[in-house]
Amino acid sequence: MTADRLLLHCVLLAVLFAIMMMLTGCQPNVAPAPGPAPGSTPGSRSGHAVNTLPGAHAHDRLRGEDRLAAKRGPRADSVRSEPQMRIRIGRSLQTTAVAGSGTVRVGPGAADVGRARDHTFQAPLRISHDRQGFVLTQPDGERVRWRLSTLSVTADAGRFTINGDGYPGRLELVARNDKAGRPAGTFDAVNHVGMESYLPGVISKELYPGWDYKAYRAQAIAARSYAIWEMNLPMRRASHFDLEASQASQAYIGDSASEKARKAVADTAGQVLVYDYRVLPAFYSSTSGGTGQDAAAAWPGKVDDLAPLRGRSHGGWGQQSPKFRWTVQRDRSALSKRIAAWGRANKDPVAAFGTIARVDVTNQNTAGRPTTVRVTDTNGRSFNLTCEDLRMASNYKHAALPTVTTSTLVYSGHTTYAVSGNTVTITGRGFGHGVGMCQFGAQHMATEDHEHRAILGFYYPGARVKKVY
Repeated sequence: MTADRLLLHCVLLAVLFAIMMMLTGCQPNVAPAPGPAPGSTPGSRSGHAVNTLPGAHAHDRLRGEDRLAAKRGPRADSVRSEPQMRIRIGRSLQTTAVAGSGTVRVGPGAADVGRARDHTFQAPLRISHDRQGFVLTQPDGERVRWRLSTLSVTADAGRFTINGDGYPGRLELVARNDKAGRPAGTFDAVNHVGMESYLPGVISKELYPGWDYKAYRAQAIAARSYAIWEMNLPMRRASHFDLEASQASQAYIGDSASEKARKAVADTAGQVLVYDYRVLPAFYSSTSGGTGQDAAAAWPGKVDDLAPLRGRSHGGWGQQSPKFRWTVQRDRSALSKRIAAWGRANKDPVAAFGTIARVDVTNQNTAGRPTTVRVTDTNGRSFNLTCEDLRMASNYKHAALPTVTTSTLVYSGHTTYAVSGNTVTITGRGFGHGVGMCQFGAQHMATEDHEHRAILGFYYPGARVKKVY
């Protein structure tokens, strides 16, 4: 066969293959009217793997603008319009019920655009995944299979419900794979929503309903700034979501937001905290206990040592918090095993930890808040941990150990550990990591007539509020 004939042969094969794809994999997953064929099974595609926030080593590999965006925040002038968010509201679901005010429209998700047509179904629609594809069960019991890795679901009036909870925007379902790369039979639920529609559901969950409106406005700007930072982390480019709907990112309750939260978001629309021409990663927590923590000390290597995120004395602001000061007691043996289990899970040397003997502070920030500790066991072995790591290790969930309850939880990293017999008494200050704004402190300042800009200026000194869109 000559080179020309070989080339022609290859072109014909490519054309035939494209035609076959159009007739199979790109055909609608449900037949057009009068209705889809039960059990129809057009083309297939694997789902995405789950992504999580990277550790310090992942950030260390970044270069140039990617590194600056991750460790200092994205450039403020890069945010020119309202960001469109992807919030993971459900993880590893086996089945879910989706509804709207009338019908719901289902089509291919972001990873499968062009592989199927949208179709409308009566609600509620039950959706599951059986490792071969998504299975849609209609109210009359008729079932339809879609062999896609992602589904997009929209409802009338731009609002949908999933398992009874309402959300603005649209829903995307993303099939998950197991460790071997095979379909796991579960999926994630991701809310695609504009920033200004997302934030009221954050503010309503993060703050108490009766809190001062000025604290709500401060929280709106901080939450908007934090969300823009996290969604612009370079690793999000390969992910199917930007933020979690939990405290892993920001707590979010969808469209069950209060009017106060909606107004606070509307009154501060497009406003963020800016430092050195970048949107500040505006971390915040419930209660600082009177002393803030350095972001660079709480998460070494993940963020740079930025002036607005350095710990400082917060005085008595926030002392109304029930966790401004607290004490819990733990069983010595169980706590020791929990710390070692955390070490094994995180590949930390403290995995070799024996029975706890003492905990000593080894470093403090300029405000006097501990940043690192040394934990020593009864064999004389010592291990160095950040205070946040010790908090996480002390609260680590393990099936073989007693459940950590609200009466035994270690609420912050600003602690002292006292060992006596079989008991460890832990005395602490605050609730959360202590970086940035203290929410109880913001409320306290608001009740003393400090405006939201003054509150933000106190907790993020050197940053300024700027409207970027």
